[in-house]
Order: sequence, then structure tokens, then C-alpha cells
Amino acid sequence: MPVHTTRFTGDTYFTNTHTAGQKIYCRSTDAANDDGTINLYGRATSGATADYVQLNPGSNEGKIEQLSTAAWSHLYLAKWDTALTGVGSVFSNDGVSSSGTITVLSQPADGDSLTIGLSGFVKVFTWETGDTDANGKVKSVASASTCASNLAMAINDSTSGISGGYGTPAEGTGDNAWNNTDGPNPYLTATVSGATVTVTDKIACARQLAWVTTASDASKVSVSAIRGGIDGTKLVDIPATSTSASTSSISGVDLDSEDLATTNASGLLTGASDSMAVRGRFVVDIRCQDPGASVAAKIQTSNDNTNWRDAVSTITDLDTDQDQIISGTDCFGEWARLYISTWSVTAAKAYNIKFISQG
Repeated sequence: MPVHTTRFTGDTYFTNTHTAGQKIYCRSTDAANDDGTINLYGRATSGATADYVQLNPGSNEGKIEQLSTAAWSHLYLAKWDTALTGVGSVFSNDGVSSSGTITVLSQPADGDSLTIGLSGFVKVFTWETGDTDANGKVKSVASASTCASNLAMAINDSTSGISGGYGTPAEGTGDNAWNNTDGPNPYLTATVSGATVTVTDKIACARQLAWVTTASDASKVSVSAIRGGIDGTKLVDIPATSTSASTSSISGVDLDSEDLATTNASGLLTGASDSMAVRGRFVVDIRCQDPGASVAAKIQTSNDNTNWRDAVSTITDLDTDQDQIISGTDCFGEWARLYISTWSVTAAKAYNIKFISQG
């Protein structure tokens, strides 16, 4: 009897393999319409466990690259939460980061400014000889190197790794080195040497949006443009109207662990699995590790692989029963699939869900 593994694959498939040990970044060619959640499913580098992460662009930030927090050994499925309007691309973070420099030549005057960031998403820093009493103000003093340290701290919103700076360097509204209520720059990190600040992209990529670095008085602050970024290994371009891509047409997130020794899913795996050609009567064999949270699902059937109905509307929640065999008169059709309505689990667990058919 044919045995069908429950799988979740994409609308299209990876054309390259993820570089193990690297983080993953994604972006779209449409800023406004493709700023929804991006879901990544794979395996963490730090251990042989399934991993999952959500990337959450801000409003109108679909074109801005979004980077996973952890490095992965494998990527199995990448999925936008809604159909793409532009082209969604997925990369390994193994490229080259852009960088540039900002050199303080002499003491900036009160009100002089430095604008830095990505086009449409910039931060303006304003030099101040008095109190840093507003967001974005940076202390200006006679020493060019101290000004550079103050600026680097303001960009990072931290003194970590940066020497020098005004007084006992700190952030705040009084007689301080800087004031930055927005937090660290989301795109760049700053280091300092003498009177020169070097800014480096946090992602090893060629940014889709242009870099902006503009000093209001170039005679006092000299800027060398941020450049040199090279994209990492491109895993896939997902076309408009699609949502997802996976390892191949027959492999993505595969709920196939007969001995329950290898975890294969972690976090928010909802929606319909791939359809399976059962060609008649079938049973569903469900075994898994204890999820520790709700996993609610149902079995659906179809005669044309397009129009689906609930054949078994309620499977006992896997949090309650980790060993089930589903059968009966309703388990009959040309096609069948699993539909997961609730997945509250965040921990990596092993699942083995098979459809066994007579056809």
C-alpha cells in the first residue's frame, strides 16, 4: 500500500543551497505591498534541531533586507504571509558588507547635521555644543577625535567598543555625549579610529535602496560614501502572486520521523499540506513527540485537487494524544491533505504523519 508523507513545500523551489553556518536575509522589489511577515523553516547551526523564525519588516519596508537572528545549517521553506506583489528573494548572508567613513575635520557648529541611513529611512544627527536635550543631538567639542567618538556612540546608541568620547560618555538629555531615543541604527554599526568613524552594513549584501550619508558642512565633516556591498548566495526569486519556496518540489518541511528521534518542525506551521493522491480509501497514522502546546488539525479530501471539504473535521489535539490512527467512511477520496488550523508550539519537535492508501 502506498505511504504518503505529509509535507509542506513551496510554490517554487530553491535554485541554490543555503551556505551552512550563515544567517539568512530576505527582501522584495515592492516596498509598500510586501511588508508583511516572512516565515523561515529550517535547521539551526547550533544543534541538530528544527528551527523557525519570523522576519517582520516595518510599514513600507518591503524593499529593506530582513536578517535572521541566528545562523542556520539548512533552510527548507521560506514563506511570505500574503501573496507577493513584487519579487521576493532569499539569500545566504555570505556576501560582502558595504562600508564608508565619516571624518571630523574641525569642530562642527551648533546645528550642523549629519544624515545617514537608507533612502527614505534616515536618521539625522545634529551637533550641539550645549546640552544634548533632544533626540539626535551629538556633543560638539574642540577635539575632532572626541566628536568622532561621540558620533560613533550615537550611531550605535552605545559606548561598547568605542574609546574616547565626551566626559564620562553617556546618552541623555543633559551635558552628555549624545541623545538617541530611537536606539541603535538598524542598518549600520560604527567604529572609530582617531577622528574617523567607519560605518559598516549589518548585512553582507548589496542594498536594494541607496545609501544616504550627507554632512551639512563638508568643510568640518567629510563623508566617504557607503559602498562595496555584494549580495550573498541567492537561494531563490519567488515571483509575484506566489508566497513561498522550498528545497524542491518533493521536499520542504517534511513530517517524516518514524523513530521520532529527529525534530522536523518548530513554530507556526499552519495551513494546508501538499495534497496526496490517495485514490480511494486511506488511513492517517499520526505519531509525534509531546508538543507541549496546542496543535489542532483536520483531514481534507478532494476529487479534483482544487475544491476541498473537511473529511475529518477534528483530530484530537496532538497536545493531548500523540499516537492516533484516523480511519472511517469519510477517509475516502481521490486526493487528501492535512490542514493545520492551530500551531501554538515554539519548541522543535519530531512529527511523523503519514497517509496510507489502498490505491
